[in-house]
Amino acid sequence: MTVSPAVGIVLPGELTTLTINVTAATLAPQAAPYAANITVVASGASVTVKSQNILVDMTVNSVTPTIASVWPPVLPENAGAQTITVRGTSFYSATLVVVQGVPAPLTTTVLSPSALLAVVPAALLTGGGVLNIVVENPAPGGSSVPVGVTVANVPTIFGVFNAASYATATVSPGELVTMFGSNIGPPIPATMSIIAGYVSTNLSNVTVTIDGQNAPILYVSSSQVTVQVPYESTLGAGKAVVVSNGTNPPAATTVAIAAEAPGIFTADGSGVGEAAAINTGATSGLVTLNSSTNPAKIGDTVSLYLTGEGNYNPVPLSGFTNTGYVIPLALSPLPQMSPLPTVKIGGIDASAGISYAGVVPGSIIGVLQINVVVPLGSATGATVPVVVTIGGISAQANVTLNIHP
Repeated sequence: MTVSPAVGIVLPGELTTLTINVTAATLAPQAAPYAANITVVASGASVTVKSQNILVDMTVNSVTPTIASVWPPVLPENAGAQTITVRGTSFYSATLVVVQGVPAPLTTTVLSPSALLAVVPAALLTGGGVLNIVVENPAPGGSSVPVGVTVANVPTIFGVFNAASYATATVSPGELVTMFGSNIGPPIPATMSIIAGYVSTNLSNVTVTIDGQNAPILYVSSSQVTVQVPYESTLGAGKAVVVSNGTNPPAATTVAIAAEAPGIFTADGSGVGEAAAINTGATSGLVTLNSSTNPAKIGDTVSLYLTGEGNYNPVPLSGFTNTGYVIPLALSPLPQMSPLPTVKIGGIDASAGISYAGVVPGSIIGVLQINVVVPLGSATGATVPVVVTIGGISAQANVTLNIHP
């Protein structure tokens, strides 16, 4: 326990009040009281310094927790144990998550005073219905108001995310997006098929429309579907996303579509940390994967990969649409962005060193490659920040490069 000192002048025989402020940030509720000493010191030119210690016991009680949200809101039936994220207030080390009517609490991991994880066992997911989730603190804190989580085979979309950054605010035409959900695809995953140079819009009997337009599908599974936002989609809020999985009822949600919503692909696919980048040596020409063992040097070219750059080449490269088009390896010239993006590496504007910002041969259009020279004066090390901005919109923060010191 820490206290803030009280300072003042007290005359002999005069009564006074000392106000002690307790910093409770590190005081977890516990059965035993916390003990502390308050030291009162008399000092001055006319007296010998004297002090007195006052022992103080303080009881810290838990308060009633609250639940703001539970994610995902729908759990799949007969799909094994599932982890839920509970957000709210007044969580601490002894907080537990329970399901009303079930004696044993769920396995609970407290991440912070406002977030925790809980594992719902498979035994509670064998039939459809609603599980009432409650957060409990030891007395006198008590229990939160229950929040229902549905257990069902009904296809449900939990969210639509940029496939590179996992940002959720907006998407853009041509962007690769990943949807997470329940029963939105087949039990056996499948990857994209290419027909006549275009990614198919029907994969394992799964179809997706965004703003009423058929979306090319890159990947499907029961819990994840990755598609391209059609270039024909219109800008605005509340655009419908509909996933149809065979004869099941369709799952639907909405997204906002903006002109640009860039995200950088990262090495581990998490959307943060090391960028999925390629080095090309300035003198050696050696091509390596950017990593702590293969950092780029000042003057080397680094290739970054993004999605969400928008429709910078509206003229169809083949047929009647660019949606789903796979760039041929021999295509020449390759379309590039104009104006170019801006790039900062290690705090230095590297935009003047951009030699290419365009499509990736062999990949679906909508994946952007940027070749940029690591500028003189860039910070060095294993976590050098890289920032890409397109149309005034910056990609996600906390993406880094390895730059040789």
